[in-house]
Amino acid sequence: MGEQMDIDTLLKFINELSGQIDLDLVLRDAEALCVYAGENGVASIPPGTPPSLSSQDASIYQQQDDEVL
Repeated sequence: MGEQMDIDTLLKFINELSGQIDLDLVLRDAEALCVYAGENGVASIPPGTPPSLSSQDASIYQQQDDEVL
């Protein structure tokens, strides 16, 4: 049986990933997987899954780089 991670450990892990993930690469891979999955991928999405934001809607959530002091 796997070890259960408490919330503090999970948050520490996530914070340590900050700035370490190549977002462009992850998004390219995700897009490629979506294209590859095609209709079979769409059919495997569980009912009730929230829809993705359109790129137009997502633009309001774009994060500005923090100014380094």
